[in-house]
Amino acid sequence: MQVAAHLILGSREEPFLEAMLASLDGVASTLIVNDNSTGVSPHAATLDASSFARHGRLVVDRSPFTGFAVARNLCLALHARHHAGDWVAFVDADDVHTPQAATIAKHLVDVPSHIAFVDGYQRHFYQSFDWYTSIERRMAFFRFTPAARWEGRVHEHLHGVDGDRVALPYVYAHYGHTLAPRRHAEKSRQYASLGAPGNVLPEDDLPRFDPARYFAPEYPRLIAFTGPHPAAARPTLARLRPVLAASHALTERMTRSQPLPAKLRNAMRRLNYELRWRGRAGDPLARRLIKGPRTAM
Repeated sequence: MQVAAHLILGSREEPFLEAMLASLDGVASTLIVNDNSTGVSPHAATLDASSFARHGRLVVDRSPFTGFAVARNLCLALHARHHAGDWVAFVDADDVHTPQAATIAKHLVDVPSHIAFVDGYQRHFYQSFDWYTSIERRMAFFRFTPAARWEGRVHEHLHGVDGDRVALPYVYAHYGHTLAPRRHAEKSRQYASLGAPGNVLPEDDLPRFDPARYFAPEYPRLIAFTGPHPAAARPTLARLRPVLAASHALTERMTRSQPLPAKLRNAMRRLNYELRWRGRAGDPLARRLIKGPRTAM
């Protein structure tokens, strides 16, 4: 069963790109990239060093960014042109999978034809590698069809793929909100310019950006993470911890001061998330897709 991963890259450096690519080993047979960075790509060296490039399984499109749907549709067009397989792995540069993803990909051949989407769960780390906001269900794989198309400049939606969904008891990591606070604020501004709602810092306030005030609404809802990170992410985490020490220390300080009612609410939220994703193991198909050696996150 062939799987192609579709990835969009912009002008910003992506510190987790190398880890994400490593986590796709055994998952995708081809990597299709829309690199819309301007000028010399900051991602070229990392892409060229990946196993996809070394084995001739990397396809890169360079074109200006006009919206996320346009970028993803370019990946779909390249997928069709290169006959890249029956399934698409939906990935971002700051996602890192566990080895269990390769087991899931290997068993996609067992998915009944009426199912077009295979979902996992994503743990969203926030301004720290030790705290997260939520564990949310997210599309991990979808069947490729020539009718597939993305719509929306931001928070795009997939259309033209008909079928049911199955959710697996599988959790992987999202690190996009763990980087420098100013980067987070600037990214929110970019998304807002494309029509997304959210906490947007006015441009005039960027020079005197106060992370403690900006992230104040999130600190009371952060949940402590005590498990292992994906193996592919650990070298990157070790490299970034000293770089991000000041901002992560602020998160630790602010979050540890949560009032008791917030701590109780977060304990209940944590339990709810665990029950939600672990409960998917009750589905026989979900169990079949994740069977294999038990791997820790």
